[in-house]
Amino acid sequence: MNLNRSVVSASGYEQDIKTAPASISIINKEDIMTRPLRDIGDAVQDVPGVYVEQDKTGQNTISMRGLSSAYVLILIDGKRQNTSQGFIQNGLGNQTSFMPPPSMIERIEVIRGPASTIYGSDAMGGVINIITKKHFNTISSGAQLESKFFEPGEWGNAYGLNAYLNTPLIKDKLSLSLRGSYRYNEANAFLNPSYVVNAAGNPYAAHSSTGSQNWSAGFRINYTPTTRDYIYLDSEVYNGRFGTLNTSSNSITSIQELYKNNSILSYEGNYDWGKLSSYIQYAYNVIAPHTGVKMGADRGDSINWANKRTNQNIVFQSTYTNNFDFDKAGSLIFNGGVYYLYENLAGNFGNGFGKRNLHQNQAALFGEGEYIFNEYISTTLGLRYNYSDTYASATALNPRFYVNFNPTDWLTLKAGVASGMLTPPLLRTIDGYAEVSNNGQTTNTYGNPNLKPEQSLNYELSAILDFDPAMFILTGYYTDFHNQIETLSGLPTGTYMSEINITCPANTTCSYYRNIDKSLVSGVEASFTLKPINGFGLDTSYGFTYTEALSGAGKGESVNSIPRHNFTIKPSYTYKNFNMYVRWSGKYKTPTPYAGSNARTNVRQIVGQYYKDYQLVDVAATYKFAKHYALTLAVNNLFDVYFMDYIPYTNRGSQSAQNAYQRILPSRNYWVSFRADF
Repeated sequence: MNLNRSVVSASGYEQDIKTAPASISIINKEDIMTRPLRDIGDAVQDVPGVYVEQDKTGQNTISMRGLSSAYVLILIDGKRQNTSQGFIQNGLGNQTSFMPPPSMIERIEVIRGPASTIYGSDAMGGVINIITKKHFNTISSGAQLESKFFEPGEWGNAYGLNAYLNTPLIKDKLSLSLRGSYRYNEANAFLNPSYVVNAAGNPYAAHSSTGSQNWSAGFRINYTPTTRDYIYLDSEVYNGRFGTLNTSSNSITSIQELYKNNSILSYEGNYDWGKLSSYIQYAYNVIAPHTGVKMGADRGDSINWANKRTNQNIVFQSTYTNNFDFDKAGSLIFNGGVYYLYENLAGNFGNGFGKRNLHQNQAALFGEGEYIFNEYISTTLGLRYNYSDTYASATALNPRFYVNFNPTDWLTLKAGVASGMLTPPLLRTIDGYAEVSNNGQTTNTYGNPNLKPEQSLNYELSAILDFDPAMFILTGYYTDFHNQIETLSGLPTGTYMSEINITCPANTTCSYYRNIDKSLVSGVEASFTLKPINGFGLDTSYGFTYTEALSGAGKGESVNSIPRHNFTIKPSYTYKNFNMYVRWSGKYKTPTPYAGSNARTNVRQIVGQYYKDYQLVDVAATYKFAKHYALTLAVNNLFDVYFMDYIPYTNRGSQSAQNAYQRILPSRNYWVSFRADF
């Protein structure tokens, strides 16, 4: 990771990373080009405070500062990529699989902590902004072939291809960029222990992926009519098929098809009176289940378009930035603007709810000023006013205040308070809507029209010590989390749920969404970077994360299962066109969830207070040759740590099993990629 450079994600305009009003890490281009990366999760996994794990479809999910992927906003060139939380359900999602070809990426900026003052909802946990190359005055192109091979066993191999072409059409005026990718993953067929029996006779363990297949294609037209103006039109289509061999709730094989289209028209103008940045974005997503899916299959007989769901988003944002110089009194950088989002969610939601057409409107005004008193001290103060027409409390404020102190060239001290917010997913706010699951007993999970936005207030202190060629960063934070949405579950037949005015039906257990008063997240993030000396370099990071529910049914318990301690040590060596590294990572004290006295879901009673700790070692090397070509070889999980350690228990009279590890991670595998850039 690299910290000695400018960033644009913290405030929406370019500034030095040391004085930016946020905790930011950068994955630079060299890291991106010399590591075995298949998606965004692979790229950011070494950032302190970030935790990456695989979901039941084999895709990476990203948690940040103790908050799940639902609280992490993913951007490409400052434009959001996340789909609605209510659109993809039951864990069948792939939010991180749309990374552009690595050769097109300039850097990746990671904001750790809430950034809702600038970015609004979804940015409560943090922001990942992928910055791509902009202008092209010469023709360039490239392609990369990649494969991941596993030793014989449960894991399936993975294959991929990505390519790009950049070409000028009119010198210094007009250029065109084309990109595309294709990826195919074989099934991960993890078998349950022989003594495990379920009603459906499904032999596969939960989180066994059916395999996946996805492709994407996109273009960008860049137009610079004058030296002050820059316009681009960008559009991309995506198709993905993914699923799980065992849904765990119904013990069936489930496969879904996802189509996405994302189009953006953007304008930037630099004038004497300031900088104006505006864009309009249209995103259209369709997801539909496969029908006739046989147990263990990687696809169904057909796609059930009658039960499709669609999600449409229209986003408009316009931002004004200007620098006001007050001579000896310092200077002020002002950044402010307007934001609007229209969201539509439609489709057949079943379970008696039928076809519905849901929508919401969100709008915001935001402004922020960075006052630079002198070369030693600066302050940042910002506020965002949010409005939505769907949730119970229609408005929310997001303030931010930061102080940066630079007493010497090698020391930077930061202190700040920043707020975050997340609007409830549309489906969870609908009166009468119920998600139904059945694994020996019917369970209804109901929506709640009285849900409020989740909000947080984050306090942090950090120090940056820059002794070229070494850099050390230490950050401590404490987050108050208000109105967190939880699922109150396990309610028996006849229970009256007063918050939603529904009585649990006969022969059913019930759950519903509600806001709990408060929880906390606190932690420490540390990193040490040593730039190469005679070719030898070192990157290390450590993250301590503690979460606790301060009210609700789980008062005193951890909010989620994120490791308390997360270590990474990566020594590297570079000589001319050769680069290699050894990466050691360790995850310790991962809390198990607590779920009352229900042994089927109470992992705490079976495994203990924490999941099993683990350590992994990866080795990788890249060699560039003949100017245009590069070959990368890697061995992941070098010592072949096996992540299936089952503990037997009895569930409703039948034998079942619980893994002592939180997730089944890949066994030893071999990565090979060949890249050509011209």
